[in-house]
Order: sequence, then C-alpha cells, then structure tokens
Amino acid sequence: KTVQEANLLYWASSLMDFAYSAIALCVSNADEPPPFTIPKLRFVHAGVTVSHDQASGTNISNTCSIWRRYLVEEFIEDGLDGFTKFVHNGSANPLVDHNDPRFKIAEFLCFVQHMQHFKTDGTVFVSNFQGMCVLCLTHIPSKIAKGTNIFGEGNVGDVFEKFPEQHICNTYCKWFKLPVMHHTI
Repeated sequence: KTVQEANLLYWASSLMDFAYSAIALCVSNADEPPPFTIPKLRFVHAGVTVSHDQASGTNISNTCSIWRRYLVEEFIEDGLDGFTKFVHNGSANPLVDHNDPRFKIAEFLCFVQHMQHFKTDGTVFVSNFQGMCVLCLTHIPSKIAKGTNIFGEGNVGDVFEKFPEQHICNTYCKWFKLPVMHHTI
C-alpha cells in the first residue's frame, strides 16, 4: 500500500506537469497573454523509505529482510490560508466558496482536470485536490479496465463517468479553448 501511495503521487505529479506543459504551449502560441494569473502549484515531494529488521544468522541471503515501509513527505509550512480541500474526489466542481480568495485556485484545478481529461482522450485526470500551493495526497480516476485500480484505491466512485456531466467550464477552460463538456459559466 505504501508503494502504491508513492506511485500515486508520482503519477499525479506527472499529470500536473503534463497540464502545465500544455498550458505553456497554449500561452506561447497565443496572440495575447491570458487575462488571469496561472497559479504555480505542485504535489508534495515524497519517497518510500524502508526499514530492515536486524540481521541474523550467517547465511548472507538471510541477513536482512524488509520490516516496514514508510511514505516520507516533505514538511509543508503552514501558509496564511491554511490547508484547503479545493476539489473533492466525488465532484468535478470547486469546494471552495465563490467569495473565498482561494476560489481562483480551485477553479484553476477544475480546469486542470478538464485539460487532463481532454489531452488524454478521456482516459485519466487527477481528483481530490487538497493542500496549499503544495498539493497533497490525491486520487486518479481512469478509464483503463473496469475493476482495475492502477493508480490506487480510493473512494472515487463514479466520478470518472460523471465528469463530463458535472464539470462546469470556467474562464480558464474558455481561454484555453477546451471543448465544452456540459455547462459553462
């Protein structure tokens, strides 16, 4: 399970980098810069550390075995706004109130989901965005094979199938000319 969580962070980071690369390409090809600031976000840096039990015996192949695995994450300083759950894994819309200053980040993350969904031909996107400017543990719903959890377990339910219906295109989606899924604001 620990290795699976580390893999999940690896894939989430890769999918976020993928979205930022697509964003950079669109911005560089645009006639004018976007009328908004693009938030600089990333997932927490993490790794797996392994603890071995004490060596016993004289046979070199039996001298150690894995005792425990731990997921070690970087320490995140408490920001002014504190820890925020921006987008829940059961919905394609921001959890943050429209009047909250963090709403723009939540809106951007919903756009990132749309970008990932579109650029992967509806195969995958990151959900359950939470954290500050450094994002923490997440879920990655995908359309690989029913019952296959290649990105980890989680309680994503049918969010993947409902994403095109639930996602509300926002200012970011429109400026980057993503295809309209269902709603627009």
